[in-house]
Amino acid sequence: MQNKPVPMKPRIAFDAQRYLEDVKQANFLERNNHLNLPDLTGQWRRLSLSEAAQAIHEHVTKRAGKDPDLHRDILQAGLGEPIARERMKAVIETLLMEYRIDIEPSTLIDGRTPTECVYAETCGASLIDDLLQLADVEEIQVIGRDIFLIRGGEQVTHHRKFANLDEVRLLQERLALCGKKPIHERQPFLQTYLWNRSRLVMTREPYTDVPSIHIRNFIVRDVSLSKLIELGTLDQVMADLIRLLVHHHASFLIGGSTNTGKTTLLFALAQETAENERIRTLEKDFEVSLRERLKGNRNILAAREAEDLHLTMEEAYKPLLVMSPHWVILGEAKGAEVAQAVQGALRGHDVMATMHTKYRESFLSDVEDMIKQDGRIHHHEDTVKRIARAFNIVIFLRLVRIEGKLIRVVTEITELHVDEAGQACIDPLVEWSYTEKKWNFTGKRLSPPLMNHLLASGADPTMFQALGVW
Repeated sequence: MQNKPVPMKPRIAFDAQRYLEDVKQANFLERNNHLNLPDLTGQWRRLSLSEAAQAIHEHVTKRAGKDPDLHRDILQAGLGEPIARERMKAVIETLLMEYRIDIEPSTLIDGRTPTECVYAETCGASLIDDLLQLADVEEIQVIGRDIFLIRGGEQVTHHRKFANLDEVRLLQERLALCGKKPIHERQPFLQTYLWNRSRLVMTREPYTDVPSIHIRNFIVRDVSLSKLIELGTLDQVMADLIRLLVHHHASFLIGGSTNTGKTTLLFALAQETAENERIRTLEKDFEVSLRERLKGNRNILAAREAEDLHLTMEEAYKPLLVMSPHWVILGEAKGAEVAQAVQGALRGHDVMATMHTKYRESFLSDVEDMIKQDGRIHHHEDTVKRIARAFNIVIFLRLVRIEGKLIRVVTEITELHVDEAGQACIDPLVEWSYTEKKWNFTGKRLSPPLMNHLLASGADPTMFQALGVW
């Protein structure tokens, strides 16, 4: 009688890597036996937030080395991408359940769940992670251990504080990793962008005395001129004037100091361009993002400076002019690229640009100073005339306190032109009265060169006459 064959179980190869991970996890639990809590046989172990975050971080980091999708989610979540954030929170919540980790309530970030706290300390932005999601916060600044929030141009100190500077440096390194730009002693300054285009600027020693993080949220992003009327930035008549000037291809220079709404106004102007008009943009980094934000099927191409290719802003501007653009939009004029903008405008390409300047009266001299950064010799009077011919309209913004609240206000709409005598002229069309807290049209009329330009673009003089500027 023959014996029946005994079914054989499949042989499982010894997995040394998994064995080491199991040993490490056992050691982790052993190290925390001083907490006098049950083990993984069905009970929970209470840890501080930092201990829990360390355990979850080690686990997720190891998994990410073998899982490219998880690795990508970690980086995208660190930059604030909403879907990746939710996926990583789900992973962390599952791991907390599997490891049976109960976090000591006194160590949690105030107002946050255990999962949200561990996420903030492993993938997110630590103590400022939830603050970045607040709809009314324009900027968050971490200076040393302190956290500051800026709302409506006003700064307040947040009650949270980093325990030490090493925590700030650790957050810097996590944000730098997600942004794929390093920050360290030999490169102590970093500028990049989060997922929603918020600008991230970080510094550390020896450049600054303490590590710092600055995150600028553009909370009023896809605005229209009508929305700016609601916000008190301008009134209906001014909006009508600006709209007509954009429709008929006047060139614009928008100026003001920091946080006055220059980029926001620039987008509102870009919204007024016709859908069939070709737009080329140039920036240090992709911030305006018109192709993603403007409605319709548009011909928009964004370019930027590429330092690693030695492609400066000035050099990056030149190829745009041979792409037959209707508009060239310069996100922020800072240097010699302004010379190319002036040259392009004089050759028939309509331009929109923003620039930092404290006073409208210094517009011409500030632009001239930037032009001179190209290292060439420029005759003063000729340069001023070229600027006045290139930029038809100057719009100046300022933060104005009205009834105790800071409002971003267009304080002047001015025409630049060269008169028959060959002199550069600055003619304000609309001015803000600081005493009356309202706008006044000055009674100035558009210059003949600008009127001819507008007529060539199909302008109806009666529409400008109704506004008192024709």
